[in-house]
Amino acid sequence: ACSDKVSLDVVAVLVKVWPDAVKEKNYSGWTPLHEACLNGSPLEVTALLLNTWLAYKENRSKDALMCFQPYISKYASDITRRKRDCKILLSHLLSFCNSNTDHASDNEAMNYFICTEMWTGATLVLDRYPTIAKTMELDIKVMSNFLSMGGRCCKLSTMWEVLCNEQDLLKVV
Repeated sequence: ACSDKVSLDVVAVLVKVWPDAVKEKNYSGWTPLHEACLNGSPLEVTALLLNTWLAYKENRSKDALMCFQPYISKYASDITRRKRDCKILLSHLLSFCNSNTDHASDNEAMNYFICTEMWTGATLVLDRYPTIAKTMELDIKVMSNFLSMGGRCCKLSTMWEVLCNEQDLLKVV
């Protein structure tokens, strides 16, 4: 379906009925997410597939994420909006896989994932860099919602480190 540029509604129904489909590979070894990236599917379709794909723990490793690196260079000269949006999405996803990235790019990736409501991307950044929560300067009321969402998706050790860095939250309790 992703190679035929179908609508978000069709992909959403397919993913809802069979979420494991995002892990299935075709004869070329590509997942629906690879197809969506390759064919310039709308950002909403790519984001839905990416959110579902990242929900599987095995897809959160650096090696699994780095398989999207070729799409970024492939889109370097492509001027279509869809492919440019996909390139930005993948660039943010891969930015924290690179060991020499700076803290500003981690914050930028986190902000991007929050603004686009890609919660699995946000929790992936949080899992990798729990101290990023401190740099976000969220209001205590917003932080509690953020932690609630993060607590459902992040590792326990991540949540522990976030709470250790946010002692102000514990004063309110």
